[in-house]
Formats: sequence, C-alpha cells, structure tokens
Amino acid sequence: MNALLPIHPADPYPRKCYLPFILYPPAMRRNDKGHRFVVDALDMDGEGDDFVLYLSVPFCRVRCKACPYFVEVLAKGDRTGEEDRYVDALVKDIAHWARYRKWRTGRLRAIYLGGGTGSLLKTENLRRIVDAVFANFNVADGYCFTLEGNARDFDEEKIAYVAGSRITRLSLGVQSFQPEVLRVVGSPHAAEESIRVIRAFQARGFRNIQMDLMFNMPEHTPDVWRRDLETMVALDIPHFTIYLYRIHPETPQARLIQAGKVQPASHPDAPAVREMKRDVARIAASHGYAQYMVDHFAKPGFENRYNEWSWKIYTDALAIGPGAYSYFDGYRLGTGKDVADYIAHVDRGEFLVSAIGDRMDARIERERYIIFTLLFFVVAFAAYRARYGTEFLGDFGPIVERLVEKGLVTVDAREMRLTELGMEWHSNVLLEFFNPRFWADTDALHEPNWSMNIPMVELSAQTRAYWLGEWQAQNRS
Repeated sequence: MNALLPIHPADPYPRKCYLPFILYPPAMRRNDKGHRFVVDALDMDGEGDDFVLYLSVPFCRVRCKACPYFVEVLAKGDRTGEEDRYVDALVKDIAHWARYRKWRTGRLRAIYLGGGTGSLLKTENLRRIVDAVFANFNVADGYCFTLEGNARDFDEEKIAYVAGSRITRLSLGVQSFQPEVLRVVGSPHAAEESIRVIRAFQARGFRNIQMDLMFNMPEHTPDVWRRDLETMVALDIPHFTIYLYRIHPETPQARLIQAGKVQPASHPDAPAVREMKRDVARIAASHGYAQYMVDHFAKPGFENRYNEWSWKIYTDALAIGPGAYSYFDGYRLGTGKDVADYIAHVDRGEFLVSAIGDRMDARIERERYIIFTLLFFVVAFAAYRARYGTEFLGDFGPIVERLVEKGLVTVDAREMRLTELGMEWHSNVLLEFFNPRFWADTDALHEPNWSMNIPMVELSAQTRAYWLGEWQAQNRS
C-alpha cells in the first residue's frame, strides 16, 4: 500500500525488507498428531534449563483499522463470561505444562503477558494468572514479568494491584499522543489516559514502564512525531520502542485508503520518514537512551529482559494460549487461534499444538541463533563458540565476506558488528543467513499461519534473488 520509491543503484540489495524481526525457520505445517505429538515426540521429561514464558490474552476491546493479528473483540461487561472461561483454561494449562520435568525444573527467566491486550483482564483474573505462574514454575531471582496493555484498562484497583504485585514491567501501546492521529488509525488508546496511568504508576514507585510509539501513520508529520517523542521524554519513560506503521492487505484501513477516505502512509524511505528516524536518534541520544536492539531504546538497566533471554541469550520459549508460538527441543510450535477450541482441548486434558516446524538440524539452529542475536547488532564469537563448539567464521565465512564487501558489517578478533549501513538494512542482513531450502517455499502459504508468522511465509515464498540479488560466490557456504 506504500508509494513506490526506487532503490538507488548504490544500495546493497535490490529490495529492502522492512520487517522488524524474522521468525525462523518461517515454514510450519499442520500437526496431524495432535496432543500425542507433544507427549511422544518432544523431550518433556529431561532436565530443565533457562526458559521464557509467553502467556496469550486473545482479546481486545476494539480492532485497530490496520491490525493484521487475530483477536476476539471482548465486549465491555462480558455478560457471557468468556473472559472467566478463558482464564480458567489458561490457569489449568499452565499447571498441565508444569507437571512435566522440563518445565518444573527449568529456571523461568522472563514472563510476558500479552496478546491481544493483557491489561484488559479483570484485576482478579490478572491475580489468578500471576499466582499460577509462581505456584507452578521455578521463577529465577532477577526475573522480569511484563504486562502488555492499554492505559484505558487501568482503574485505581488495577493500578494498585499491578504496582504491588510480582509484575515488574508495564508495556503500554500508546502509539501517539495526538488524538487526531489516533482517530485516523482507529486506535483505542487515548493520550490523556496514557499520561494519567503513567503518572499514577510512577506515584506508587513503579518506574519500569515501556512505551510503544508508531510512526509514519496517515497524517503523521515529522512535527507531530517530534511532539510525541517530547511528550514521552517529559514523562520520564525509561524504555520505548518505535514501530513503522504498516498497511496490511484486506484490513479496514487498506480499504479506506483504496476508497480515498484516508491518506496513504508514506514510503518507509521517503524524506519525511527518514527525518522521523533521525529525530528518534537525536532525541534518544540527548536524553540518555541507548539503542540496544533494533527499534528499542532504553536507559541503563531498563532493557527488555524477555527479548534478551529469548533472542540474545537464546533460551527455550514456552508459549501458552491461542495464537502463541513456542520454541524448544528443536521445534517451532504454534497454538491455534480459535479460543473455543483451545478451551475444549484444555478441558480434555490435552495440549493444543496446531502447527509445527520441521525439527532443526545443527546448521539451521546456528542460522536461527544468528538471525536472533543480530537484532542486538553483534555476533560475539566467544558466545557462539561456547554454544556450538565451532567457530562462527568457519561456519559462515562466505556470507560474512559478502557482508563485509557490501559495507554492512565489520569484523575483528572478537565479533561481527553491523555498521550504520548494516543497521539500516538489518532485515536484509538477517536474510543472508536463511538456509537455501527455505527460499521460494510457496507451499508454506497454504499451511496454518496466523498473526506474526504470515509475513514470514510471504517473505520466504520469494526467491533469494528477489530480496538479496545474485550471489557471485555461487553459494560457497
């Protein structure tokens, strides 16, 4: 839906990939074995290790106009009791997973309660979920527990509970502080509510607040963007994440743009959008924020530990609830997005795993590690050697040579690091580490995919040359 902007002949690739991260391997297929796959094919009784936990809340109050993700719209008041039925099932499922030795003995390093809209839940249901996590898992000292949400969900009772609970971090999807911009994109967020809730938490001594801000929305100018950033700074938010607004096909926003009722978003590399990116870097640097990973900015000590454990340190990830993806024992596992089906499986004492990836071999595991750790801009050779017992340059030397030649990375005795150009083209750099077997995989488009995985399979349905151009080295790796 974005206007076309030609690639300059000096650019390192024929097309720029604008995805903020890559789920790898992208392809998944139907799990025809159902519950038996989990208990028969996966090592659930081995000794546990470090892991992170994602808990899905598959509800929102409204659906934003450009949202491509699955959610169920939960009516205010919920007269049918759908929320309570879901939380009953989620708590039961948490206990079911924790009966297996892998999760009972593992060290839970970080928890993320999101969705959907995690804060939408009633205070008592939030309490039940938090209590279930600590009752069933071995939560490590120094853990991080993030609640994702919308400021409009927080009344005084919920603020008081969260601020005094074992939740340690709040992530608010503010998007913008400008009401006129939020109206255009159909966002449920409200600037005055976000400010009220942030100040109420800070008054209770709760400082670890993360804010999502979106840029390049329709009618979102650099001046408006600067006001958003200045408001965020004035609120003393210690961590913020920026998201490029994307128009996904078949969404209400896409149809409104096609009908001429909403102004299209600018091309991601249009001059005004580049100016917005420069403003982020300038304002962040002048107020003590460091960009420690792609699109993430934090003051010292407020980095997102969930992302660090799952992507940089690279631990197992157990995801519970509809629409969530797990990773362990060499597999990616997806839980179907049908809430009623999920509840029915839990009530039968079964795990719902609807989609699985092929088990990763040693090469693909290494590729996945690099694709994730490079979100933090660096591959540390010692960490790679400690994990795999081999040398990074020995495993991926030809790819690294190509990246060096293009000016996308630098290499010294300790690490490979993205250059400024490499950070601009970071998603293309990640694609360099795709295994050749995953390109042009159009069959994966017809397998079960939802939410974040859909852009991944669409990306890998193209050829390697489409994104990266021809490789004169003729696949030397």
